[in-house]
Amino acid sequence: MCTISWLIKDDDYHVFFNRDEQRSRANAAPPRVMNIKDTQTLIPIDPVGNGSWISTNEFGLTLCLLNYYQGSTPKSVLTSRGLLLKDLSSFLSVEDIDIQLKNLNLHKYASFSLLAFGLNDCGGVSKQAWQWNGKKLTNIFLTSPFTSSSVNFDEVSQSRLLLAQQLLEPISVDALVNYHKSHQPTKGYLSVCMHREDAKTVSFSHIHVDTIQSIFKYKNASPCSEVKSDIMMLQRRMKNKVSNLNNYTKNT
Repeated sequence: MCTISWLIKDDDYHVFFNRDEQRSRANAAPPRVMNIKDTQTLIPIDPVGNGSWISTNEFGLTLCLLNYYQGSTPKSVLTSRGLLLKDLSSFLSVEDIDIQLKNLNLHKYASFSLLAFGLNDCGGVSKQAWQWNGKKLTNIFLTSPFTSSSVNFDEVSQSRLLLAQQLLEPISVDALVNYHKSHQPTKGYLSVCMHREDAKTVSFSHIHVDTIQSIFKYKNASPCSEVKSDIMMLQRRMKNKVSNLNNYTKNT
């Protein structure tokens, strides 16, 4: 179970992400700058699979990965989906991600939804989403917020969308932060800040990207907690790097 929302204005965007996991799962390492295929990337690392669920890089590209529990599981030996996101985080643009996904053999990954946000050459923001259901990759249109859930998906999704209609009028950064902290209608499996006996929202990410820098605020705890967020910044790099798309596709 995870929830993502976003706010886009001209050449500036915000992404908010609640990561929900089993209470028994080891804590992820907070975001740090990693050099991935000659691209500086801010990325937290999950010690279980050594991959990640969210990243933002020096070209203004942000990726977010959610499990798609309603899909099927390929019968081949599976590779962590988090490693896929980690590898894709080196690319320059949303368009590169689209090309790469359509050229990859995805049958070694369990089903997922992937969202990408980036600064385009026309001075605006590009956004695209894909869903791999274990058999087929599809481009999908998503509206904010979007949620995934392994428990009562239709009920959870409807509850969180209704809450968004109440809390996000008018929409703003502060309103979205409060939405991700929310325990409405009760502190439990329906709330955006989710709490169950076996699982809970374990972290909250807020990424802000503009033409100058990316700012990654990361709370390594439930968003409702008093734990302070770590804040890291990454300066923008012009897209003078040669895309590694062709080499990566051939070698993957």
